[in-house]
Amino acid sequence: MSPTRNILRAPLSRRSMPRPVARFFLLAYAITWLCQLPLLLQQWGADIPPGVAMAPLVLGAVGPSLAAAVCAWKEGGRAGLSGLLSPNRAPTGWGYAPLALCMPAALHLLGLALLALAGGSLPATLLYMPVTPEHRGIAVLAPLGEELGWRGYALRRLLPAQGPVRASLVLGVAWTFWHLPAMCLPGVPWWSWPLSLLFITSLSVLMTALHLRSGGSVLVAWAAHLGIHFDNVSRAHMSGDGAAPLLVTTIVALVAAVITARRMQVQTRSAATAQPAPRPA
Repeated sequence: MSPTRNILRAPLSRRSMPRPVARFFLLAYAITWLCQLPLLLQQWGADIPPGVAMAPLVLGAVGPSLAAAVCAWKEGGRAGLSGLLSPNRAPTGWGYAPLALCMPAALHLLGLALLALAGGSLPATLLYMPVTPEHRGIAVLAPLGEELGWRGYALRRLLPAQGPVRASLVLGVAWTFWHLPAMCLPGVPWWSWPLSLLFITSLSVLMTALHLRSGGSVLVAWAAHLGIHFDNVSRAHMSGDGAAPLLVTTIVALVAAVITARRMQVQTRSAATAQPAPRPA
């Protein structure tokens, strides 16, 4: 039986969140927020040398994966860590990586197309690709530093307990607020907060669907996260394009997420009703 079918057939737990996942979220937040705090304080006027503010950022960027490794070790020692780093993966699932890589840009371009059809003016920049060395470094580091935690650890434990839709929503909210220090930097507009919450949570739903379709491939999650940074629409305001690019992309992503969530709910109910009745004793 495929991993996807096993997950869809699993009975849902009544607990709001498995304890290992809650512990993982807290540890990932603690690592990243503490590492990003010096830069945040410096940007708001604290007298902190640039080297001191920048030094911990790499460690903070890998906070989720580091937290996942610590939690997996606590759960099962070397075997738990081995299960995290070398989970059972179906090679056929790797074929979803190109789709995952192109998904964020496709959502963005579709949103811009709808904006043009509605008579709106297109922004000066169509794709917000990483152009500085710092942005290129983040584009490569972020998928490696985050996805082993978000999809490799947390999602795999949320799915049996809460099902694909609720697991996606929980993970999406947690993923959004993990970015809290960056969202509090000077110059970040207020409207990016609600749009980021909706956009990232919508991406979480879509990435859960890819996770299930690919048999749980972390490579596919890495590809999707890499695609987010190859066209990082959340940086549109830094190019002077305002809220429109993120707004239209969020609308398209939200519609796609609602459709995808509905399909996952139908599949979950179908898998549940397909379970064989228990044999009488």
